[in-house]
Amino acid sequence: MAAPTEPATTAWQRFLINVIGLVGLVYGGLAVVYYLLEVSMLSFAAAPYGWLRLEGGMRYVPPALVFVVCFVVVWAIERRATRASDR
Repeated sequence: MAAPTEPATTAWQRFLINVIGLVGLVYGGLAVVYYLLEVSMLSFAAAPYGWLRLEGGMRYVPPALVFVVCFVVVWAIERRATRASDR
């Protein structure tokens, strides 16, 4: 029987990962869905980008950047945690 392993991340790191992931999903993913489907119920997700007054395909760039940056930050936190646990 395998010995139980300790989690690679601490509670603080898991909280940080969850918050960053939530921000990426809401202000990245949902904003793109709002722009694609024009669902007024999701307008809160695109509100931070309204001041840019972008039109056409350019309005997808800021939420896509938020989504990608949040994904990369979460990946870096998890990778750092697994490296620290391997030592």
